[in-house]
Amino acid sequence: MTDPSRSALLPIASSARVRAAVGALLRQHPGRTAAVAVLFLAASALGIVMPACLGRIVDAVSTDAGLPTIAGWVAGAGAGAIGAAVMMLWATRVLTGLVQDMLASLREDGFASAMRLPVSSVDDGESADLLSRVTGDVDAVAEAGGNVAPTLLSAGFAIAVSVAALTALDPWLALAGLASAPCYILGTRAFLRRSRVVFREVRVREAARSQAVLEAVEGIETLTAFNEQEHALERVRERAEGSIRTQIEGVRLTNRLFRWINGGELVGLAAILATGFLLQSAGAITVGMVTTAALLFHRLFGPVGQLIFGLDDIQRATIGLARLVGVIDLAPQRSETTEPDAVPATSTGIEVRDVTFLYPTTGRGISEVTLTVDPGTTAALVGSSGSGKSTLARVIAGHHPPSSGSVHLASEIADPYYLSQELHHFRGTIADNLRLVAPDASHGEMVAVLHAVGAAWAVDAMASESGGAQHPSDAPTVPLDEGRIQQLAVARALLADPAVVILDEATADVGLHHRDAVEGAITALREGRTALLIAHRLQQASTAEQIVVFADGRATQRGTHEELLASDGPYRRSWLAQTQSPLDRPTQTPNPTSNPTRTPHESGETETP
Repeated sequence: MTDPSRSALLPIASSARVRAAVGALLRQHPGRTAAVAVLFLAASALGIVMPACLGRIVDAVSTDAGLPTIAGWVAGAGAGAIGAAVMMLWATRVLTGLVQDMLASLREDGFASAMRLPVSSVDDGESADLLSRVTGDVDAVAEAGGNVAPTLLSAGFAIAVSVAALTALDPWLALAGLASAPCYILGTRAFLRRSRVVFREVRVREAARSQAVLEAVEGIETLTAFNEQEHALERVRERAEGSIRTQIEGVRLTNRLFRWINGGELVGLAAILATGFLLQSAGAITVGMVTTAALLFHRLFGPVGQLIFGLDDIQRATIGLARLVGVIDLAPQRSETTEPDAVPATSTGIEVRDVTFLYPTTGRGISEVTLTVDPGTTAALVGSSGSGKSTLARVIAGHHPPSSGSVHLASEIADPYYLSQELHHFRGTIADNLRLVAPDASHGEMVAVLHAVGAAWAVDAMASESGGAQHPSDAPTVPLDEGRIQQLAVARALLADPAVVILDEATADVGLHHRDAVEGAITALREGRTALLIAHRLQQASTAEQIVVFADGRATQRGTHEELLASDGPYRRSWLAQTQSPLDRPTQTPNPTSNPTRTPHESGETETP
């Protein structure tokens, strides 16, 4: 039951760590925790009143004690049942409030930790693993805490009180009831020994299946272009079948446990009745006492079944909690008493000295890269996909800590602004999206940055939104495609007014219709700022004061656009491939022993429109 995808998954906390996390949550509410224990104990104690009264009724009838005596025991049985029900409702209500508060804290910690995770921890693994932890695993813990915990806690107290009452009634009857223990113990041990592995495997397989689905949906255009849809569907199918197989194995384990429990109930009740018959025949106990003992043991059927059957949900919740705590522990903890480390200062805008960073799982990254960017200038990083240019950008942005070497920034630009190719419009109006980086920005400031990036349409939309008194969560009044979304992203960066900006293929997912507008916005953003520009399209990179060509995680060429064109190398060849028309390219005699020349798309570059 192994899957290659698990090599890149986030860590899972140990059982001891999970218990410590739950204990820490309980210690935050000591008063309510104690109240829950007292209320459930009282409810369980009142629960044994009815079996005791029924036994007394049997003795009263067998000895002709009279109607008043029988009526008194009947009233006692009714009062005990009502008291147990009221006390149980009270205990459940207090427990539900406690659990919901604990779950709220857990959700907040889990989401906050996920947001603080180093980018390398997510980029190096499968994004669906993190998604499943902050959604599916949280839901599993919430379901167990809200629905299963009250049932199992009441079952645990009921079992403890019933066993104590059975022992007080007659030790031999209690020993007879223990005849069921081997069935319960053997069945439960077999279930626990195997179920933790199986249910953990279920969660892992579900995350792998989700990842395959996400990759197929997000890459549908590429898959269609290369006619690889069937391959992607086969991957989804394989992972889905693996998930189903593990779930079936979990059902089989649960069914085996059911057989052990039913066998234990049969053995225990038969042993108590047989022992009671012998003791009553010897005059040691009455028929009523045997009746009470049988009812007490029968009363255990429900709680024992709930406790053991609930192990299924508890196992799932425990695995979900372990996965969630794994994310919480992985995230760096913020200290309120210590100041953040100062960024090493440099007289240049950006200075990278012999930086190496490798993703821990895949081993990809950059090796011994040195780069200097003067203040107010732009350095463009170019190269094929996977060459390391985006990894270097993320190291400079602080997303990845370098394995060796150092990154130095001028003191006034300690916080680079990172703008990637990923397009996202946050829920809310255009003004809401802009104010994410500057909550106190005025209307005039927002209008100015929108005009600066050529987004006059957004100015009109903002006027419509404010005139219509929209709710902050309402959608914008204009349709937003990828080009307009990225224009807003550039405007947001301009409103933040960073001294250094990192543009990681910011136009990669922008269609041809809006590319000129977005590139114009990026030009406005670069003006007067230190900029690091990652680009596949060399026309965009050609405007930079410095161009660095990457291959296999290393800088292989560097210089200005004119210098790189003057020398034979990968930059010149890529430039000619992107800018020359097919008629202008030199004719080559086909070589049957060599592979055909790759197109720009095949080499990871983007053709010039």
